[in-house]
Amino acid sequence: MPSSELTAEVAERYIDAVAPLLGLAVAPVCRPGVVLNLQIAMRLVRIAETLDLEDHDEPAAVFEA
Repeated sequence: MPSSELTAEVAERYIDAVAPLLGLAVAPVCRPGVVLNLQIAMRLVRIAETLDLEDHDEPAAVFEA
């Protein structure tokens, strides 16, 4: 596992620290899904960080799946 990957333990600690600040209550039954979602989001962040954007690059006005 790359050192930049978010471990389940770190994600759990992040949830414990941030959820109360946001006024969120994460039910125990939902925690595994929240952890997985955070791990996937971090992988996407790592991919996005590798993109070379130019000054004129802008977000799309309309997003389509």
